Amino acid sequence: MGLITTLKQLEQNIENVEKYLAIGTDEEKIQMSNLIKRGTCFVAYSIADEIRFAPSRFLGYVYNELHKHIHADKDGRETNKAINKILDAKPVGSNELEKKYFDYCNNLGIQPSEKGAFGAPRKFWTLKLKEDFQDNKEMTGEFPEGKVVERTHKARERNYQVIQIAKENFKKKNGKLFCQVCEFDFEKNYGKIGKNFIEGHHTIAVSEMLPEHKTKPEDIAMLCANCHRMVHKKRPWLTMKDLSKLLKK
Repeated sequence: MGLITTLKQLEQNIENVEKYLAIGTDEEKIQMSNLIKRGTCFVAYSIADEIRFAPSRFLGYVYNELHKHIHADKDGRETNKAINKILDAKPVGSNELEKKYFDYCNNLGIQPSEKGAFGAPRKFWTLKLKEDFQDNKEMTGEFPEGKVVERTHKARERNYQVIQIAKENFKKKNGKLFCQVCEFDFEKNYGKIGKNFIEGHHTIAVSEMLPEHKTKPEDIAMLCANCHRMVHKKRPWLTMKDLSKLLKK
């Protein structure tokens, strides 16, 4: 595989890392998570007040994709040289960035190794991006853990098949769809247009999932838009019972 030579190519690979983590297949999420948790050198890239981390060995090959990367011969010394040249700097150790790296991994449900590959200490380049990637711009920013975590969570909540099964199970048990917290009934309030409408909330936070976690119907709660947003306002997330208690006050 050829090495990157431009900042644009580096940023494209960073975007690919985020895509695999947030909306990749189950296998891709596991593979990228493994690269991140076992990596030694990372580009610590900042966007506004958020810092994210991407492994250098993946970033260093031009137009890299996981299906190519996993089976190719790789040399971290060569990819580091390529990134050194583009960023005009060498990676360095940093206790502050090490802590933020662990926080980033934990928020994504990744359990990082204590040290990098072969027990080597981790090192970091820093890169400040002028603007976020387009898919992240569409996020509301309601997740204090960051845009990639929000995308990952939203992707699980858009799992059509699981959501439909969860809705059908709820209807069989309760006769109709309504918010489990405030009991708002869209069909009752809006007529036919509101029939079978409700939002599905994934009750397990990304940070509590392993990369191989598969969404199950019992993980999904039925919520109206207001209650759904309120659940995300507090860390750790409120249970349906806790939110009901707050609403009654």
